[in-house]
Amino acid sequence: MNEVDVFKALADPTRLKILECIKDGEKCICEVIPYTGKSQPNVSQHLKVLKIAGLVDERREGTRILLKASNKKIFDVIDSVKKLKMITV
Repeated sequence: MNEVDVFKALADPTRLKILECIKDGEKCICEVIPYTGKSQPNVSQHLKVLKIAGLVDERREGTRILLKASNKKIFDVIDSVKKLKMITV
């Protein structure tokens, strides 16, 4: 993982929505898919990018795939960018 991969991963609204969904803790992918409003294959592709960037971890529990943020500090970065948007010049 490098910073370029992280910023590329954060550059997509669907990936941000996935991160938003798991912000408060581990979630089953079965919860993430409807939260995004996207298809299962589409969410899977976005998760791949997030995993390559090192932002998301997954584990299996029986037939369920559970997702969580690899490092909660990513939400500080996202929140900082949101605050930038509110600054007027």
